Amino acid sequence: MRTDKHILISEGVVIVAFFVMVIATFAQVICRYVLEFSIPCADELARYCLVWLVFVGMVVALVRGQHVAVTVLLDRYRGGFRPIALTVIDLACVVLFIALLYGGALMMQLTVGQTTSGMGMPKYVVYAALPLGAILMLIEFALRIYRRHFTPVTD
Repeated sequence: MRTDKHILISEGVVIVAFFVMVIATFAQVICRYVLEFSIPCADELARYCLVWLVFVGMVVALVRGQHVAVTVLLDRYRGGFRPIALTVIDLACVVLFIALLYGGALMMQLTVGQTTSGMGMPKYVVYAALPLGAILMLIEFALRIYRRHFTPVTD
């Protein structure tokens, strides 16, 4: 497994977000069903942790090869065509993540000055997961394309 900085950062964010989400959900369940009162911000905190977990965790899943992939056509090709096809697929993904980066930045701009209802946290912090996840994915796709075409193959 590679240990590039953007992957280590992603893994750290995913671990923290998951831990906070589990603790907030567990505390909410215990308080609601055992102590018969509700923590006002627990469900909101868990929801926002899930958003961060998904958008930052997608680069971890990509690096580990855990994303769903349809490889019916790619499995038939060997040799010089396969790297070209993989690069075309990666470039299509790059376009998608540039759009996500742009849309996420717009969402952050639109929500400046707004706060969340339960925690009073700035909404742009929640929406920052979109452009950050897109940037991490763009870094990973750039590295994949570079390695595919400019790293010498060793047997």
